[in-house]
Amino acid sequence: MINPYADGLKELKKGSLYEILANIISFIGAIILLLLLFTYYGFIISSPTTTTSISNLQLNSSLIGILAAAVIIVIIGAILSIVGIIKLRSGFNLLKNTGLDVSIGSTGATLILISLGILIVGVATVIVIVGIFIIVIAAILELIGGIMLGLGFYNLGKGLNSSTIETAGILIIISGIIDILISVGGILEFIAFILIYTSINDILSKGIPYVQTFSQMLGVIKGNGYAYLNVYSQVEGTIISARIEGTSISSTSITPNKLSVGNNSIIVNFGSVQGLIPYSNYIVSLIVQDNSGRTILIPVNVQYQPY
Repeated sequence: MINPYADGLKELKKGSLYEILANIISFIGAIILLLLLFTYYGFIISSPTTTTSISNLQLNSSLIGILAAAVIIVIIGAILSIVGIIKLRSGFNLLKNTGLDVSIGSTGATLILISLGILIVGVATVIVIVGIFIIVIAAILELIGGIMLGLGFYNLGKGLNSSTIETAGILIIISGIIDILISVGGILEFIAFILIYTSINDILSKGIPYVQTFSQMLGVIKGNGYAYLNVYSQVEGTIISARIEGTSISSTSITPNKLSVGNNSIIVNFGSVQGLIPYSNYIVSLIVQDNSGRTILIPVNVQYQPY
């Protein structure tokens, strides 16, 4: 049986692993290229003028193999990064079907993939002036995509009550911004994906129960801010919090805050619900911790009925 909650987390875990490997491999390739560059120019500067031409030929013949290997390493790193972004996009697409507010992460991953395609076109036409503008556009799209990807992980952390994933999301946002100026951004991104990988691995190791479908759960939000929910649960646990997806509205109180196996009538006080559109449908996400300590997200379909 497909479980978008567990499957989505697994895709994010795989994507994070690809990004970790891509960062390591790309870093190794970049270091080799820099060392070769310094060695080449250092050799030219230290060589006598009369022998520079011959020395260059000897140097080129001895280093060409290593240079090609370094370029191949960088390309492999880039390919792994693209595969990682595709996996992250897949994971966010699965998780947004569970009620988690992570669709911005999927959009960000898509923008990054688009920016890479545009970048290839820009590099291929860099001789023409228009190629430079294309590269600039690609860089802007990648920046926006990176920020959205980070926000996706930040929202995921909030949804899973994982401060580590929230922190990783913030690091990805920061790395995307400062990476344009200094290489520290790449280090922050590397650390962020390690945090994401280890956190998701910890969550999955505890076991992810099946999340019930929306059709089994119905509710209504009234104009006074109270939501009346009918929830069918397959587990026993404590409701930690509730939120209305797509908004910044969170619960102030939940009665009762215990879930039993079977049908449950839950009353959630959201306080002010101004901004909700009358008679529109929303998703209320209940964050539940079952008796074994696992965090479960239970989405509930509701309608806002102010009168």
